[in-house]
Amino acid sequence: MVNLNKVISWIGTVTSILGSFLVAFHLFVFGYIFFLIGSVCWFVVGFWNSDRALMVLNGVFFAANIIGLINAF
Repeated sequence: MVNLNKVISWIGTVTSILGSFLVAFHLFVFGYIFFLIGSVCWFVVGFWNSDRALMVLNGVFFAANIIGLINAF
């Protein structure tokens, strides 16, 4: 059986890594979108595991990425 927690954490990891490279290559809109997906995934993982530090970190990352996405336009 598939462990949904691990699947979500890997989606968060991969999308965050892709987001960082997209931003590094000045593809800001796509990078921030991938970062948003990653931060939501990691927030969910933090919620499921009752890890408040992970939730706070990714809640702040989510807000920062929304600001970055807005500023990209």
